[in-house]
Amino acid sequence: MTSPDSDDARRLATAALGLQPRPPRKNLMLSATIESAGTRVPVRIRNLSETGAMLDGAALPGPGDSLVLLRAEITVGATVVWRDDRRCGIRFALVAASVDEWVTGKRPATFDGKQGQARVDAIQTAVRFGAVLPAEPAPAAGTPDAMDLDRRVAEEVVHVRQLIDALGEELVEDPVMLQRHMRVLQNLDRASQILEHLGTVLGASDPISAAQGIAMQDLRERLLRNPHS
Repeated sequence: MTSPDSDDARRLATAALGLQPRPPRKNLMLSATIESAGTRVPVRIRNLSETGAMLDGAALPGPGDSLVLLRAEITVGATVVWRDDRRCGIRFALVAASVDEWVTGKRPATFDGKQGQARVDAIQTAVRFGAVLPAEPAPAAGTPDAMDLDRRVAEEVVHVRQLIDALGEELVEDPVMLQRHMRVLQNLDRASQILEHLGTVLGASDPISAAQGIAMQDLRERLLRNPHS
């Protein structure tokens, strides 16, 4: 549960940046990636609206920093409004997609260069004035290149980690389960940590450096072992 002090700090940060109170957000858990200061890391989107989101991750930028949030086909620039431990709130630079589009990860349709609700408003205005709506281009066909595929694999690894985390959180709520299966729950937590590191390595522009920076020694040694060993 978020503390009152934390809520006050976020409201103050929002006021300091001259932002309006955020619109209602939908609680969810989506895998995504952020790029900031030349680094790409996996994150989870914990809640979301058309204008901002709350992210959960191990290496988040600080208040006032810029980042790019990526999920499948959707990419949008954003600014960090607040940060608290492993979470931060961000405000999008533009309305890039609806919440449903973020959930599916599909690139949003455009009209007259506008997306999301701005696109809907532009279409409604055009219809009221009797304009002929142009046909929107069909999405390009084809297969992803190696870089896109690596990024998508990283996103799937993060998604699996989220599923494991959700399972673990559910199980530890049961005192009997916690007492009987402590070792299993510890293994789930360890598996989650491994997946987090693997997602970071897969999504990094320099995977070797990312692997060298892994805190789990046994995993780091397995990944960097001699290929002939």
